[in-house]
Amino acid sequence: MCERADDPTAKGDGSINDPLLSTPVARLLALAMGTGIRVFDVPAAHSVGLAGLVGVSSGDDGEPQCSIGLTDDLDDDLRADVLAFGLAVLVGTPEILDESPDGVLGISRQRLPQAGNGPGNLAWHMLQTCGRESPSTTFRLMVIQSDE
Repeated sequence: MCERADDPTAKGDGSINDPLLSTPVARLLALAMGTGIRVFDVPAAHSVGLAGLVGVSSGDDGEPQCSIGLTDDLDDDLRADVLAFGLAVLVGTPEILDESPDGVLGISRQRLPQAGNGPGNLAWHMLQTCGRESPSTTFRLMVIQSDE
């Protein structure tokens, strides 16, 4: 669904292993950038009850553009967990975005019990690789109701 950048070294020494990327959030942001996924901040005042958004829209060239919005008031741990979950949704279960009329789903702030499969489980493994142990990387996805 989203284009992925190839590892330029072809030796597994991609940006996720860069020593300058010292936090899980920085590593996940590098992963998102390397796979062509746009990550942006969402004002907390406009996202009551949400930790973020995940979706696919059309880019300027008409090609699909995968995006993850993160509420700007998240602490680093929750930011990493929600970002990993958003990446896992886009990579592992993009068809779930079909549940929304505009291809965008909200990610709740409340953690669910850690999933044994699906995007929550994939997110947990991504975070482990990035050096973070999380109590749960599983969140509820919600259709966002328009105020129109």
